[in-house]
Amino acid sequence: MIEGSKRTFIAGTGGVSEARLVKLSSGKAVLNTATDTDNPVGVAEYDSAENEACAVRLINGPGTFFMTAAGAISLGAEVYAAADGKVSALSAEASTYRRIGLALEAATADGDIIEVLPLPDAVHTEVSGT
Repeated sequence: MIEGSKRTFIAGTGGVSEARLVKLSSGKAVLNTATDTDNPVGVAEYDSAENEACAVRLINGPGTFFMTAAGAISLGAEVYAAADGKVSALSAEASTYRRIGLALEAATADGDIIEVLPLPDAVHTEVSGT
């Protein structure tokens, strides 16, 4: 049993980037996607090349997280999993999205790093346009 908010994994194919959501694939940490069936385990603490050790802040840990935005996000907006381990505001396109948390800072562009408060029910899906 591991007690604490961090765990070390080995980075999988393509490596992982700092402040990005990661999931497990074949027991290794890889960047999470926008697919609503992905289950992010946490946020990478730093860049790690493929097969290197990767420190991950577990998504169920206490506190807030710094995450990479996929585009503009308003302060206070709910954020959702996006491609390449990033987070985004809810798209206007009707689909199913995985909610991650609440933006405690605004993002103005792709690549901005913002503070996010994970929501207790962060691993469920939302349907846009409902």
